[in-house]
Amino acid sequence: MGATTSPDWAVTGILGAARGARTDAEGPIGSQHLLAGIATARGAARKALAAEGLTKVALLSVLRARPDHDTAWSTDDGAAQAVTERDVLGEEGEPHRRYTGAAARALTAAREEAGREGAGKFGAGHLLRGLLREDNRAVEMLGACEVSPQAVLARLDADTATAGSAGTTEDGRDDGLDPLLHPTRDILLGHSTYRRRTPLWMRLLFKLSGVNWAARPAWWVRMETYEQAHRLGGTAVGTEHVLLAVLATHEVALRYPHLARESAPDTGSRYAGGERLAGLGIDYASVHRALTADDRLRLTADPRPVEQYTDETSTPDRTKEQATADPGTGPLVEALLGEGTRARQLVDALAVPR
Repeated sequence: MGATTSPDWAVTGILGAARGARTDAEGPIGSQHLLAGIATARGAARKALAAEGLTKVALLSVLRARPDHDTAWSTDDGAAQAVTERDVLGEEGEPHRRYTGAAARALTAAREEAGREGAGKFGAGHLLRGLLREDNRAVEMLGACEVSPQAVLARLDADTATAGSAGTTEDGRDDGLDPLLHPTRDILLGHSTYRRRTPLWMRLLFKLSGVNWAARPAWWVRMETYEQAHRLGGTAVGTEHVLLAVLATHEVALRYPHLARESAPDTGSRYAGGERLAGLGIDYASVHRALTADDRLRLTADPRPVEQYTDETSTPDRTKEQATADPGTGPLVEALLGEGTRARQLVDALAVPR
């Protein structure tokens, strides 16, 4: 196809990751799979995606929600014009690995751009630019995450990886979240992992698998509870920390709906607990302030250990016709407010009168 440059080691890894990202192991590799592969690589291309919240966790979640069937996508990726890897990369390519027309054009554009630069190999940055130059399923994935191709390309061109400014993600995107919620958000996006009561092997598993916590709210709250207690500097875990965890996960999930929607049930809400609290005028900031201010509320002891509330409400009700693997936060909040817990004392003190 004219260009003579070959893929560098990063792109070789991206092509392997793209092959694994398919939901149809026999189908061609599409532009969406190449984009997900870039999110697993090191370097400026991955940073540009992550800067806009397009981490491996986010992109794999979108892929799981949109299997490799034409009915799941609004964009045609050119599966009917699929070609082999050898057709695109020459003798270095695998003769039996196939790419959709859009994916093949992105690879060809990457080779040509690297050739114009005088590079002997093309890298992840060349491939990312090639993917975002036309309407394809990679660009449709960005739309599902409410991100524009121009924003990603601007990040790539500037090669920025700033962190720590108020209201931004780890890499710099303004998502409007309170800075107090940044640790919860960074765990959701895969920038960090849970460490409290989590063995090393499990942390590695979470990182490698790209677990989407937003699709498992009850489990997410259990993990987040111990982080909330640690962030407040306490040694004992109470239901006030469960309350903080419910609110934190709910508010972060609202900012990243494409993650919260994965495997969502047809009826009801997995975030019913957070919605109930929000309806009472309670948010994360108000509870955090009540627990940390100089004139903080004085709370009496919980009737029972925290684990009893979380354990009793984390098992799905298998008697219901549409039982799900995760019961959501509704049952947990119901249990917390059904007794004189520290969480209930906070809600009684902070709820807006109606």
